Amino acid sequence: MRVRQLQTYLQDTNLIQQSKLAELQGTRIGIDAVHWLRTIQGVKDPFGDALGGIPPGAFGFVDKELQYFSKLKMQPMFVFQGMTPAPQHQMFQVAQHEQMDNAWVHLARGDKNSAQKCFAVSTSRINSDVVYFIFQHLQQQN
Repeated sequence: MRVRQLQTYLQDTNLIQQSKLAELQGTRIGIDAVHWLRTIQGVKDPFGDALGGIPPGAFGFVDKELQYFSKLKMQPMFVFQGMTPAPQHQMFQVAQHEQMDNAWVHLARGDKNSAQKCFAVSTSRINSDVVYFIFQHLQQQN
């Protein structure tokens, strides 16, 4: 589960450093898998939760990233979060369902842009199906 305000805390205490990735050559690094996936444009799909499955080419985008790590002789260790608890308050569930309903209405009217915005608001940009399939793919890649 995500640690709220961790990024802010790390910045405020000067624990975040920026440098070229090549400086980590030959190291083993821990990577928050979901955060990493969110940085890969080809894996984001606002229609993902509505339609299911994973974006076309997702494995190719991930493999390209893995090749870059390999080129730098870096050994990434991906950390995945456990199961996410369901929303505890009814208000959050209602708003999510309303956004999803609105998205389908926009799509039925042919307004793909508005539908995409509503789908993006109502769902995670990296849905649980994508995380699961990428987890399995990374296991096979070793």
